[in-house]
Amino acid sequence: MPTVEQVLLRIVALVVDDNPDHQNLLALQLLSLGAKEVLTAANGLEAIALLKGRTQTLDLIVAEVRMPNGNGLQLLQAVRCGLTKNMRVNSTFVLVTAKPEVGIIQTASALDANGFIAKPIKGAKLEPAILKARRTVFPPNFARYNEVYVPDNI
Repeated sequence: MPTVEQVLLRIVALVVDDNPDHQNLLALQLLSLGAKEVLTAANGLEAIALLKGRTQTLDLIVAEVRMPNGNGLQLLQAVRCGLTKNMRVNSTFVLVTAKPEVGIIQTASALDANGFIAKPIKGAKLEPAILKARRTVFPPNFARYNEVYVPDNI
């Protein structure tokens, strides 16, 4: 069985956040935990374009919930519905927010988010959340994912 360090060393991640400071902080934290590579995007639409252009899949997406031009829940729904061809529909997806509201958590759950982290994020909080999320695998349920209402503005 691989060690924690071995699991994290193999991770290729995407951090999606409209705040450049938060985006850079998360990317640096993932790299310090041993991520092999960390890509970044400023919003959901940019992330979808990046995912569609990749030839290799990612192991992890960490996305802010509240963003203009494609929020984190819309990105999660796009991944789960298979709209990003080179991304596994059951890839590890962790949502991040400073305001974890019940409706957001319910929508994330309906879309089988693997994890949820409240800001501010410290390295000690990030590592166990990612490891737990990587152990949580859901069988794809395309019919349900397509029916989940995801608001444009959160």
